[in-house]
Amino acid sequence: MLGLSLLTVLGLVLLKLSLNILAPRQWILQQSVADAYMSYERSYAERIPFENLVADSSPWPASTALTINSTTSSVEVGRLPRLLPDYPDGVPIMGTVTRTRFADPGNYPIDGGTGTLATNPAAMKVWKLQSVLTYKVGERTYAKSRTVLRSQ
Repeated sequence: MLGLSLLTVLGLVLLKLSLNILAPRQWILQQSVADAYMSYERSYAERIPFENLVADSSPWPASTALTINSTTSSVEVGRLPRLLPDYPDGVPIMGTVTRTRFADPGNYPIDGGTGTLATNPAAMKVWKLQSVLTYKVGERTYAKSRTVLRSQ
C-alpha cells in the first residue's frame, strides 16, 4: 500500500511538471507565429507597387504629424496545434493589424513634405510604412510592429 501511494504521488508530481513545461511552449509558439505574420507584413510593404502605395485606396493611409489616419483589420495570425476537440484544425490566434504611412519631411508639398527644389533636387518621394499587430496571449495583450521605408 505504501509503495502504491508513493508511485501515485510520484506520478502526480511528474504530471504537474510536464504540464508546467507545456505552458511556456504555447507562449513561444504564439510569439513565433506572430513574428512570422509580421514577416508577411514587411514583405507586403516592400512589394506593393508604388502607385498603389500612394493611391487613395492604399492599405497604408497617409498620416501627418497632426492627424493619424490608419486602417485596422482583424486577421488570423496563425493556428496552434489541435488541443481541443472543438477546433479540429487547431486553435486560431487572432490579432488586429493597424497600418499607416508617413511622408518624409524632404518630400515636395504635393507628396506630404516641405521640401523644395533646393533641398530635394532629385524629386525623391520617401514614405515610412508602419504596421502594428496586437494580439492576446492569455490575459496579456502584446504588440509587434514593423516599419519599412519606401522611396521612388
